[in-house]
Amino acid sequence: MVLKRPRRAAKTRWVYAYELNPPQPEMRFKKIKALLRRAQSAALRGGRLWTGRIVLETNITHILVVTDNPAQVPDVDRAIETELKQLNMDFALTGPAKFSFALPVAPAGSRTAKKVAAANGGPRTAKTVASANGGPPTAKTVVAANGGPRGA
Repeated sequence: MVLKRPRRAAKTRWVYAYELNPPQPEMRFKKIKALLRRAQSAALRGGRLWTGRIVLETNITHILVVTDNPAQVPDVDRAIETELKQLNMDFALTGPAKFSFALPVAPAGSRTAKKVAAANGGPRTAKTVASANGGPPTAKTVVAANGGPRGA
């Protein structure tokens, strides 16, 4: 008998971005950062997802937005666009692009949950090192497992 792991419901998110070319210095984004913070706070109060981040790169600057409904805050989008125009920044709007994901659910304390924690850089204790190595923990195996010096 094969047991299927329960999965959480697939979550649909939308992502879109403002691309600013040429790249802009961070100090020019003071008002836009305030707009992004206010929009995120309003979404949280309304039980919705909306988050925006400014990503500064060498060749281009992005304002990335992730939301559960791309049409939920058109006023924020207009305000961002107005501010970009006032700052004389050339921009292009991409998206919105839909993406979904489902996360498997593992009971707390299960072997699967422990493996996931270890794979994600969870703490490496003497007990987990010993069980992974199939023997009792020693100072040498714990140091080696944590990326320390390896010696005789």
